[in-house]
Amino acid sequence: MSQFADLTVSWRAFHTIRKNVSSRKKNSMRTAWLVVPITCLPFTLGAISEASFNQIYESSVRPYVQENGVEGETRMPDGALLRYLTIRNPDERLILVVLGGHAESYVKYAELFYNLRDLGVSIHALDQRGEGFSSRMLADREKDYIGDSTTYVADLEQFMRAVVRPGPNERVLILGHSLGGAVAAAYAERHPSEVSGLILSSPYLGSKAGPVAMFEVRLLDLFGAGKEYMPGGGPFTFVPFEKNKETSSRVRHERKFQDYADSPEIRLGYPTNHWMVEMDRLGRRIRRDAGKIACPTLVLQAANDEYASRAVQDAFCAHVAKCQNVVLQGALHEVLIERDEIREVALAKVRAFIQDQSQ
Repeated sequence: MSQFADLTVSWRAFHTIRKNVSSRKKNSMRTAWLVVPITCLPFTLGAISEASFNQIYESSVRPYVQENGVEGETRMPDGALLRYLTIRNPDERLILVVLGGHAESYVKYAELFYNLRDLGVSIHALDQRGEGFSSRMLADREKDYIGDSTTYVADLEQFMRAVVRPGPNERVLILGHSLGGAVAAAYAERHPSEVSGLILSSPYLGSKAGPVAMFEVRLLDLFGAGKEYMPGGGPFTFVPFEKNKETSSRVRHERKFQDYADSPEIRLGYPTNHWMVEMDRLGRRIRRDAGKIACPTLVLQAANDEYASRAVQDAFCAHVAKCQNVVLQGALHEVLIERDEIREVALAKVRAFIQDQSQ
């Protein structure tokens, strides 16, 4: 078995560092559902408006990450390299581990990191295997594939031990989006005493595709097409804002695809059939073991999500002892890069949750 290795380097430039890296209040809330009208909360401290997004991104967000971010890579026992970003807070009160979703890298979360800079959190943002800058599982880099979905959880366990390395009394929160939300939940079920809080953004605990579509995917996987794109899928393409199903914010959609243009190596196409099957299996296990999660849990649910099943998210939250499910009206899947009136609500909930856990 390979030695477990860790390499950390300064992040000198937000999109060009890849060229410089070798090889490259604990609370007692009960389960609750909250439907949030998008006009009900005031402007959130630290939020960036769409009107000034591009200017503030260049003048403040990018420099903040450049000056404070440290990029690293850590090798898994099977040889896979996982890349990550760490932002240490000199006034650290807790640790926040960030896990992105399908076809995502930590570069997507720069605005969020900037929004949380005053809360005393040190951030460790991981590109999971097959995603972002981390090792891909197939020779065709654009196919999202995983042999066994429990590998994601094993990777996070290794990452916690080798990189995050929390002290005995340090509080660790995990924020996971979509795929990352599923992995975060599975980890908290395995290690309930090690997680002080979960923030799950549109967690992918079950597909909205429906039973007929999933039956087709299972058949294709069973008959040897597990490494082929799921029906209707294909390689990476630049998606016009008008055709996207992930966010109703034009400027944040454009920022996401600018990241793909700046760092082509993070581009990823559709999932494969076997990835879909494995994620379905992982989601079923998470729902079965939801009662094992002991920490306060915040679920940010997109009312108009076209990928993750809201019904499954509801069922999950109902079985977690301290779960608050916030339904964001008008939101598509990417609630953390949504238009201002949705994102401000989501950000306010995230900030309040972190502040509660840091008391």
